[in-house]
Amino acid sequence: MIWRLTGYMLLAGGLGFLALLLVSYSALSPKAGLLLVPGLAAGGILALNPYAAALLLVVFSHLDALAGIFSKALPLSAFKLLSAAALGGLLLQSYSKPRHLRLGPASRTKSLVILFMIWLCISYLTCEFRAAGKEHVIGFASVIVLFFLIVALADTPGRLRAMVWVLVGTGLVSGLFVLAETVLGVRLVATEAAATTAQFEGQARSAGASNYNPTTAAHMLLCTVVTAAVLFFEHKPLRWFSGAVVLVGMAALVLTLARSAAIALVLIALVYMWQNRSHRLFPLMLMCLAAAGAVSLPFVPEVYWDRMGTIFEQGSDRTLLRRFSYNLIGLQLLWENPVFGVGPGNYPHLYAGEDFRWYPGREPVPRQLHNSYLEVAAELGLIGLTLFLGVMLTALKAAAQTARAGVPGLSVFAKALAYGFAAFLIASLFMPNEDTKFMWILPALCVAARTLSLGGGAGEAGTGQAGSGGKGN
Repeated sequence: MIWRLTGYMLLAGGLGFLALLLVSYSALSPKAGLLLVPGLAAGGILALNPYAAALLLVVFSHLDALAGIFSKALPLSAFKLLSAAALGGLLLQSYSKPRHLRLGPASRTKSLVILFMIWLCISYLTCEFRAAGKEHVIGFASVIVLFFLIVALADTPGRLRAMVWVLVGTGLVSGLFVLAETVLGVRLVATEAAATTAQFEGQARSAGASNYNPTTAAHMLLCTVVTAAVLFFEHKPLRWFSGAVVLVGMAALVLTLARSAAIALVLIALVYMWQNRSHRLFPLMLMCLAAAGAVSLPFVPEVYWDRMGTIFEQGSDRTLLRRFSYNLIGLQLLWENPVFGVGPGNYPHLYAGEDFRWYPGREPVPRQLHNSYLEVAAELGLIGLTLFLGVMLTALKAAAQTARAGVPGLSVFAKALAYGFAAFLIASLFMPNEDTKFMWILPALCVAARTLSLGGGAGEAGTGQAGSGGKGN
């Protein structure tokens, strides 16, 4: 412990000295130099603790508007710097591990992710709009790297549990921001146009502490709420915390006015209740849910019911016509380019082209296809879709297998992840979530849980009771 502390102090001092040299021999102002000294020191410490950097990446994957505040004082975005610190630290630590575990344990899902990235690059070589394709490939790769980092660094049950609790906690923070923004009528931290311009019937829709659009932000919030709900029902420790996430998150989900999140929540709740229908406390759970619903109904704003009603009233919401056109155009492009697709990031430009100008609700500006799976198919072809679905479904299967394994302190978290991930996948039928951070963090956590249940990982990971050996999922 003393030697590690001494190493940290030496590293911090050395980086501080380097920062002073940079200030002395460059155009940096003294004020910038003062920020650079602790910044480099903190980056060095995170590089020596890549798991801490990975935890912060999980936090800022949902609370990216807060990360944007820090990014203003940094030469690069906080996300990129944290990713670099985590990846650099992982590579530094890898030399103390067996060769086959240096970048994390092998799995079918990881192999599929690698194949998906290769196909992403192949599809890019065939695309028409190269600039958009290059930007999309780089953005995709920057979020996919989260998968490899988490699988490698969540190598003990304790670390996995901590990541799940951190993920759940981000839902509480973002939910509180949604409530505060709705009450105050102002935007507190979100700065991107996608997060600040969405509205329905003149009422602004909050994205909480995210710079994603309110619907995508609602999908992330939905995932944390469902995960917290499973932990609340099946995991006694910290039940006060998981319960708070559910209460605040449910209220915030209503205020986001996200129809797709409501649909996914109802479907996953029905699945969970069906799976637990034989539990001795099932009748009590139903009565409690009914009572909670009855008590909360008077507090649901009228605009929420108006928003939900547009699902059934034909022509009442132009965005529904637009979504219909998204899918028709996506199917047409897939039919014309079934193998390679139109190329990553190319759908928005083709959507805005003259060929589809008469589609109902279509706008003459580039827009993504609001369906993750069809967008992947249209842009990367059927092979890309097969690989993408392979990643997601094998990861979901891995979480389900771990949940059934009955490993103490692990299976209940895997079960919570399985339901939260499933809810996110259902909601992704209505939004282009394939290149968001949650879409790759969630399968990584599922795969890490399965690896630990098979006796992989380090430290306390060996306590898994499901046997060892094999690749798992």
